Amino acid sequence: MYLICMSSEGFIYPSPQWAEAFCKAINENQEYREAAKDWRWDVAFVATNIPENVVDRLSEILGLPKPKDLGVKVDSGAIKLVLRNGTCQGSEFYIDLPVNLPTEIKLPGNIKIGKVDADFVLEATYSLWKDLILGKADPVSSLLSRKIKVKKGSFLTLMQYSSAAVKLANTTRNVPTKFID
Repeated sequence: MYLICMSSEGFIYPSPQWAEAFCKAINENQEYREAAKDWRWDVAFVATNIPENVVDRLSEILGLPKPKDLGVKVDSGAIKLVLRNGTCQGSEFYIDLPVNLPTEIKLPGNIKIGKVDADFVLEATYSLWKDLILGKADPVSSLLSRKIKVKKGSFLTLMQYSSAAVKLANTTRNVPTKFID
């Protein structure tokens, strides 16, 4: 069994519960709904360079062994959102662990292992995603400066929906968030 990734300060980022809370906040955001009314693609937000202490603490909270105890290094993970017509229809949380985990390790149902795939895959460092959530970075300028890398999907399509991207980023501020680094 694993603990719920919520503290009195908010949902722990990154975690499956934070992803679910983000999805809920998206559905409550009328401005995003209007700006993204024609959006019909899944988006994965990949965080790289996640500090080891964050990975270890999150593993502990989720009831998983620390990656170093498995002989692997994990410093990335992802949140995938199923976005359709201005709504979020679901979220998935990915940890970049080897697919061949020991059989005694049971993953909670809301965690997937391996590399994420989506129509759009956006990759940035953990610290940049944190700055976006805290409102210290701008999503459009981060895309234009390639601080957020478009690993899959059309950059031009993202720019056509830049208003929706800004509203989506602003929505993260509606999620009570706790950082554990």
